Amino acid sequence: MRSRSTEAFDRDEVRSIMIAFGRQRAAFADDTASFFMDCEVTMAQFRALVTIRRFGRQSGRELARRLRVTPGTLVPLVDRLEEQGYVRRVPDLADRRTTWLELTPKADRLLERLWGLGAARIAGAVRQLVPKDRAELVRLLNQVAGHLESKAPRPVERPASA
Repeated sequence: MRSRSTEAFDRDEVRSIMIAFGRQRAAFADDTASFFMDCEVTMAQFRALVTIRRFGRQSGRELARRLRVTPGTLVPLVDRLEEQGYVRRVPDLADRRTTWLELTPKADRLLERLWGLGAARIAGAVRQLVPKDRAELVRLLNQVAGHLESKAPRPVERPASA
């Protein structure tokens, strides 16, 4: 059974961690805002590009499901990405009903450019840590990522009711 002081501590600890994450995100805000203004990609389009990059080529239905939009909503978004040269539609050779969505080299360059912005900023900040702290940071970030990537929800301990 967890005491109220443990629950308060957990809440306070999580809050301080989220504040630290928020500070990191804010530090990137100006760079990413100017990046998006320069590349003329909407946030919805960017989400589609990142999703295709993460999961590889996929059908429009798969992409719509992952983005949690209807296929009808996705069509004009993909049309625009195709017009801009970021996505190509590739007919399936075995099943003519299926069309695959793939990133183009132009999309790869765009995403690499964004990654490069963040990587350079992070590298500069992390370089200032001593090697032992850098190794610990890598270990902890990988551990957090593993928990986030895990599909199984963690059981939440709750105090027993009287």
